[in-house]
Amino acid sequence: MKVTRSSKKTVTAAADGMRLNRFVARSGIASRRRCDEGIRNGMVTVNGMLITNPAEKISEGDLVLWDGAAVTLPELFVAVMNKPSGYETTMNERASRPVSQLSVGMPRGAAPVGRLDIRTGGLLLWSNDGELVYRLTHPRWKIEREYILILAKTPEREAIEKMRKGVYIAPGEFSKPRSVEKTGSKTLSVVLTTGRNREVRRLSKFSGIPLIGLERVRFGSVQLENLQRGKWRRLSSEETTALCKAVRLNR
Repeated sequence: MKVTRSSKKTVTAAADGMRLNRFVARSGIASRRRCDEGIRNGMVTVNGMLITNPAEKISEGDLVLWDGAAVTLPELFVAVMNKPSGYETTMNERASRPVSQLSVGMPRGAAPVGRLDIRTGGLLLWSNDGELVYRLTHPRWKIEREYILILAKTPEREAIEKMRKGVYIAPGEFSKPRSVEKTGSKTLSVVLTTGRNREVRRLSKFSGIPLIGLERVRFGSVQLENLQRGKWRRLSSEETTALCKAVRLNR
């Protein structure tokens, strides 16, 4: 890419050689998909030149603008929240109870990693790194999610075995947990590596296991532990490094 150097710069040595879409997504401006769309639609310039190829490589010293505003990489932020049921995983303040109401104190650009449906509580990751969010939620990386299922009655052995073997939860959509274990007379631990819409609830339904409550307690190497309901905490550097390493991101 031929560029005209500027006295200003937004690309530091840490981002030298990075793909343009990855750089913009990491800034927290928008999701990875939205960044790709924005670049293709002419919202991004590099050193004054319009770039419409999301895969274009950038260099240290480049000036990247998104819709006229300088794009820079913020300090990486990753947090875990204990989401209460009844909150919708959305940043839309017009929703009746958006989970963003619980994110007070987080830096600009922080967003949920995936989603939990409104009736599901428990572990919800947040980050301001669009590329990290994209990879953690992409099925390619097979990141484990562990759920605790609260049941209406003690499940039959046959129903548990059916769930372990996997079931169709929609036409052409097969779901097979990585593990299914009893943790009590009316509780199960289910580990999945996919995050389809309401997957655990549909898996439970088509396995013949009545479900009355659902909590997520682990996402990858991050566990909920004793975090108070409705609160969040920033991950330690060790936790953040382990999470990035799982999706082969050098942060």
